[in-house]
Amino acid sequence: MRFVAVALLIALIGAPATPAVAASELYFSEYVEGSSNNKALEVFNDTGSAVDLAAGGYNVQMYFNGAATAGLTVNLTGTVAAGDVFVLAHAGAAPAILAVADQTNGSGWFNGDDAIVLRRGTVVIDSIGQIGVDPGSEWGGATADNTLRRNGFPDSDPADAFDPAVQWTAFPIDTFDGLGQHGSTVVLDCGGPLTLSQGQGGSRVVTGTDQKGIVTQLDLTSPVPQITRTAFTPAETVGGTASATIAVAPDLAPGAYPVTITSGRVTCTFTVNVTRVLTVGEVQGPGPRSPLAPATGNGSSSLQYDVQGVVAQRTLSRDEQGRILHGFFLQSHQSRTDGDPSTSDGVFVFMSTFPSLIGGYVPVVGDEVVLRARVSEFFNLTQLTSASLVRVVGQGASVDVTDAVPPSDLAAANAFWEAHEGMRMRVRAGSGVVSGRDVFDSTADSEIWLVDVEDPTLDRPDPLTRRVYRDAHPIDGVADGNGNRIMLGTMGVKWVAQDSFALLPPARTFDTLTGDAVGGLYFSFEKYGIQVESAAFAQGADPSTNHPVTPIDREREFAVATYNVENLYDFRDDPFDGCDFHGNRGCPGVRGPFDYVPASEADYQAHLSKLASQVVNQLHAPDLLLVQEAEDQDICTVTSGSLACGTTDNADGKPDTLQELALAIAAAGGPSYDAAYDRDGADVRGIVAAFLYRTDRLALAAPTSVLSATPGVSYRSAGLASNADVQNPKTLNAVLPEDVDTSTGVDGSNVYTRAPQVGKFTVLASPGGTEFSELWAVSNHFSSTPQARVGQRTEQARYGAAIIAAIEAADSDARVVFGGDLNVFPRPDDPLTPASDQLKPLYDKGLHNLWEEIPAPSAYSYVFQGQAQTLDHLFVNPALRGDLVRMRAAHVNSDWSEAASDHDPQVAVFRSRARLTVSDASTVEGQPLVFTVSVSRPLSQGLTVCAGTVPGTAHLVVDFTPLVECKTLAAGATSVTFAVATRTDRRAEGSERVWLIAGGDPRVVVLADVTGVGVITD
Repeated sequence: MRFVAVALLIALIGAPATPAVAASELYFSEYVEGSSNNKALEVFNDTGSAVDLAAGGYNVQMYFNGAATAGLTVNLTGTVAAGDVFVLAHAGAAPAILAVADQTNGSGWFNGDDAIVLRRGTVVIDSIGQIGVDPGSEWGGATADNTLRRNGFPDSDPADAFDPAVQWTAFPIDTFDGLGQHGSTVVLDCGGPLTLSQGQGGSRVVTGTDQKGIVTQLDLTSPVPQITRTAFTPAETVGGTASATIAVAPDLAPGAYPVTITSGRVTCTFTVNVTRVLTVGEVQGPGPRSPLAPATGNGSSSLQYDVQGVVAQRTLSRDEQGRILHGFFLQSHQSRTDGDPSTSDGVFVFMSTFPSLIGGYVPVVGDEVVLRARVSEFFNLTQLTSASLVRVVGQGASVDVTDAVPPSDLAAANAFWEAHEGMRMRVRAGSGVVSGRDVFDSTADSEIWLVDVEDPTLDRPDPLTRRVYRDAHPIDGVADGNGNRIMLGTMGVKWVAQDSFALLPPARTFDTLTGDAVGGLYFSFEKYGIQVESAAFAQGADPSTNHPVTPIDREREFAVATYNVENLYDFRDDPFDGCDFHGNRGCPGVRGPFDYVPASEADYQAHLSKLASQVVNQLHAPDLLLVQEAEDQDICTVTSGSLACGTTDNADGKPDTLQELALAIAAAGGPSYDAAYDRDGADVRGIVAAFLYRTDRLALAAPTSVLSATPGVSYRSAGLASNADVQNPKTLNAVLPEDVDTSTGVDGSNVYTRAPQVGKFTVLASPGGTEFSELWAVSNHFSSTPQARVGQRTEQARYGAAIIAAIEAADSDARVVFGGDLNVFPRPDDPLTPASDQLKPLYDKGLHNLWEEIPAPSAYSYVFQGQAQTLDHLFVNPALRGDLVRMRAAHVNSDWSEAASDHDPQVAVFRSRARLTVSDASTVEGQPLVFTVSVSRPLSQGLTVCAGTVPGTAHLVVDFTPLVECKTLAAGATSVTFAVATRTDRRAEGSERVWLIAGGDPRVVVLADVTGVGVITD
């Protein structure tokens, strides 16, 4: 009775859509509605017995677009074993579906919005969807372009509502990997793709287990005969593991090969990928970038490539954070080059901070290897990254070594280097050094530049000219870019020493390489460099002997120098400056690392000592130094010959470093110097131009002219407020005009980032004397980089010319020197084509560049990447040029290793006394013969000038009255006259001559041309 009641209750409320009882019939276990004709239905036999489908009258019906009657009926044939499945597929389905299909049909099949039923005869035993209902595009958002797998039991009521989420799990479109396997307990494991390198060969072990049975079959389906099953071990027990070894022959061509393993109806697949082994030349390609790397930027390829080559050289380096970096050069064996001279056969392999490749291989020089790596461009260096070892082909292999003989044309040289990037290069013994060793502290790198032993530069008869000059120069006369230069780098030296701080040995210009230097060609910071493993040099000519500065006659001459002292920072932490010491917080526009600060007090003192020694011994203690790159700090004062430092800002109005340099000069046996500057001229990081002057010859004069509150500088934009300061020295600056061309860069919003220091000095004619003259000096530090900030630097020269015009307008006799680190070449040199002529305003003002007075072999002040060039200048106006004695450059830094600065100082010598001259005169007899005695510039005090006549063809008394007379040439005046009386003798005669000889105190004036010729005519 209870069963009947329950049945009656079910009939009244309706049977459930999913019976909560075990199935006793066949039912749908998988539904595939994929792209195109990728459609299939899987039927699972859960009856416990085999089922003959045809005998049982089993069929599948499809109801299209909400129809109440079937649009297609497919009668099923064949037998389904207990626990097995039967797959009905569309005849046009993908091969992966057809491979497991038991029956196919080529009619029009269902879409995601259609209903499907499985019948035994006319009895519905399972259904998908709802007959007579059109859901739109799909049922429950899961039947269009999806695969469904059954996780419940049959739905024998095709008229009830259908929600696939109740009994089905959905998978993406064209998911076929589970088709034909429902209910199976066999699990196969093929693993992921098997990637092999061309010629490598390999194998994969595939396993199978069955928790309810014993796996006795693992069959291979392969598209090529080179993939075979070489071993099979069946499982021995229920749940045991069967295994099969799938072998890939080494002669399998590059490509992708799908492999299928089958156990009964269960399959697994994996792909054998055979990658082609590339030559290094194929990686490099014929252009500046690898064709395998991303087209732009510094990224790496998404794909990995197999590359074969010989480990040619190991390298070691450091980055700015102090991390040790590993790498090596990979170069094709002589027998495996690509034969294309435009593609390099070498490439750099970057290992980052790891001493081994991914997988543990430690590179060994001489190993021929196949690597799998990504291809990248790192600031235009082609390199392999994320590398792993595929296999070692051989050991003890060698590679070609190419002589480094680049052409002189820069573009052709760059093409030469690019075609050898990463390759092993030889710099031949006897090659000539054209630079000192440069050391870059942030990375502990060093570099030295040379030219090849057969370069014509080394054939010049004067050994002091065997170098290259940047752009046009009187020595070489051409602007060819000097492509013949060769750079040596440090990465190989560091590896050999196993020391990331190891450097190339010191060298200086004119040294020679004593033996071949060999290493891989690297590209970094826009420079190609051969990372040699060793180098040794023999000393050549001494650069300091190249027309050196010589001592002056201090009684008659004075000297003016310009000197960029290269980051002369002390080892004191200025409490008022956030960017002058290691670990500072930074200041506006400047952030760390503060690599311009000395590493220690010892380094600072060594810097001071070198500078002081040069001033005393090589510059011979010039009277005035125009200094650049001194720190602007002022927390110290000089007391009783020593420096006392405290916590008062602007302690005495003088830069501490230059005051300390003055003390070091005195300690080195030099004279007493004092320092002067206007701190308003410092840039954001605190370097400033300034003056050092000898106190036995020079003193600061009272502020006048441009040093007054109304400087009178006529310029096309507003001057800064500090221009109105009344002081000596002082800076002058203006707002940068809006029309200045900033296309090549700009520093700040003013004309100068480091405003010029304008100073007025009195100069004693001789030490201890009383006669003096006045000298205007302007110390400059223009914006850096000759080919950058061109518009602004031109404007800086224009403003400088305006300063000089203002000085000369106030005093027509003013003597002016304008100099410093102007950061651009003089005429005719220029870094740009066409020439930008950035100093044109100074030349147009009538100033003379004393560079033209330096002997040609010595006409440079800076060496940039092995090229001599002039960045430091002294211009003089005509009034001062008349007193010029000589101009020299002291080559004590730019050609040397471990120098005091990267600039060579320039020294000009001038006469310190005015020149006294006597003019010629003429008259007719009976009229006075007037001679003018002149001095070349006004004197500071009166001078007694005496003159006397000496007869020539004219006769005493008869033709003229003898004259012996003394007069006073007043202070500030420049001439005095002497009149000689002549007589009329009433005789016809030719012109007659008489001489006037004049003189003055030789301690005050130079008796330059003291005889005048007087002519008396009838």
